[in-house]
Amino acid sequence: MTMVEMEQVEQVKDPRTLVTPEMFEQMVDDVVVFDKVTRPYAEAGVEQFLVFLKAWGDTMREVGGDPRAWVKFAPSPAVDKIWHRSMMRTRNFEAVCEMVAGRYMHHLPIMDEDIRSGAASERGLTAMRATGYRVDLEWWMDGESCCPENCAQPPLID
Repeated sequence: MTMVEMEQVEQVKDPRTLVTPEMFEQMVDDVVVFDKVTRPYAEAGVEQFLVFLKAWGDTMREVGGDPRAWVKFAPSPAVDKIWHRSMMRTRNFEAVCEMVAGRYMHHLPIMDEDIRSGAASERGLTAMRATGYRVDLEWWMDGESCCPENCAQPPLID
């Protein structure tokens, strides 16, 4: 009798399941129409944005919702564009944030050494992988931050 050792394959979850099919389609449609990209590109981008949003929500829950204790990470430029496009429909975006992250995710563009060095991106990848959802490295490994060097940080309002 021969024993075959089975390698356990970790199953990753589909990011599309984080929102309703209608929400996902609306987000994809907006990216296709307004950014003039192919549907497969838009679908993949929205999926990666949803994983980013889930990771952010998970880290916020871990620190009890205190934004001062949150571990910062940043999206890639491509995912940041999806984020911007998603915010265009405020009601849908608010519902997506609530469903995926449990709270609204504000966009506060900053540039600092933590982001510039790539450390924030590495922490982000770790947090996204921890969600159990599919992370497509093609969307994350371009070596750039989402914010330009002259990006001004808006004041935080409590």
